[in-house]
Amino acid sequence: MSTFNSADIAAFTGGVWVFCEQRQGKMMSTSYELISEGRKLADELGTKLYGILLGHNIEGIAKELGGYGADKVLVCESPLLAVYNTDAYAKVICDVIEDLKPEAFLIGATNIGRDLGPRCAARLHTGLCADCTHL
Repeated sequence: MSTFNSADIAAFTGGVWVFCEQRQGKMMSTSYELISEGRKLADELGTKLYGILLGHNIEGIAKELGGYGADKVLVCESPLLAVYNTDAYAKVICDVIEDLKPEAFLIGATNIGRDLGPRCAARLHTGLCADCTHL
């Protein structure tokens, strides 16, 4: 049984995270926009900014994110993640969040983001703010 408790706010000190969306090995522009906004939020909170990138054969594009302000990029690499699948992506992201406990997790309002965000929030028993235009 998991000991994850989303109500234990003090345990969430793992920085600000951004879901970096890629399709067919190409980074989506929303990822760069969110990394830039995430950088501002991380600086304001005095913490690190992490990108999380899921897919297959994506090591090369992960390096691009540092130039936009990411301190580190967590790469989840598997042939099973090559094409977006809601359950697979949600499982991986939720497992990593339960383990590393970020302070905030940003997801773009793309088709994938609108599918993935609520699924992760429900699994993690946490809130979700949709369509934010200012942090």
